[in-house]
Amino acid sequence: MPKLALLAFAVAALPACLLHPIPLDQTVEKTFATRAPDPREPPPDRPLRVVTFNTHGQDGKTIAAAFAADRELRKADVIILEEAHRIQPHGSANIEDTCSAACALANELGFQAVFAPGHVQDDGTDGVAIVSRYPIHTPEVIELPHYNVHWNTGRRIAMAATIDLPDQPITIYAVHLENRITVAQRRAQMQPVIADARRRATPVVIAGDFNTSPFTWIAHAIPVPIGTQDDHLEALMRENGFQTPTADSGPTSRFIGMKLDAIYTRGFDVPRFATSNASEISDHIALWASLVPQNRASIDTVPHSAL
Repeated sequence: MPKLALLAFAVAALPACLLHPIPLDQTVEKTFATRAPDPREPPPDRPLRVVTFNTHGQDGKTIAAAFAADRELRKADVIILEEAHRIQPHGSANIEDTCSAACALANELGFQAVFAPGHVQDDGTDGVAIVSRYPIHTPEVIELPHYNVHWNTGRRIAMAATIDLPDQPITIYAVHLENRITVAQRRAQMQPVIADARRRATPVVIAGDFNTSPFTWIAHAIPVPIGTQDDHLEALMRENGFQTPTADSGPTSRFIGMKLDAIYTRGFDVPRFATSNASEISDHIALWASLVPQNRASIDTVPHSAL
């Protein structure tokens, strides 16, 4: 092929590398493992252990092995995943016979899981997922505002689901925000999750990869060091009635020590939290927290004036 034609081909193909298409099938995958614990069993003699982890496309067995090798992660009751991958046969829209990384992890642990595909990635889709020791149901996908960040851009979503603890239900949100956006855009992208949580009467956990790097971005391309973005997002959450118990977690990224991930709560006490290396299977570090539901039958919703 002549050099000019080769260059033209490369330029024409470039946008496809920069944009991740929306999946043809956006159905939420539900996994009910045959070895799931009996929901009637008494709660463990410890707080609820919640983990959030951007797995960077790792398969379920690799994730399960990393959790098994870590004393703190072995205690996980609820696992929120970002960049959870599901392989899809090339050119096929049928996903009935596929099993995402969340599905495989749930099968390895004897847990239940829900997975929502966000965008097409490599040989399948990437999305967010919730894996739970306890019964999980009523998953709802929340579309987040889209920002075209020019490369590696795609649909951003969050997912909410109800988990039935032995003594009460709670609501869990799995969230993955965009990377190269401004503080104001990040706050705006979080608003649909806050609005949805405001209408819930249950205790709430909002966790995930919020991409709170120490930069803001000009035209989604030029980084401007501003110190942090996490403090701005934490302030937004507190303004809307949520606690930010993992604010002092330290780095959750292996790249220049960035704190990209967080766990926000409403209606819980959080006696402990920390990070775990998870066998270094990802460019992120797992973040966990021990949660104790407060002694209230329901949690007051956040007034509209706070939004």
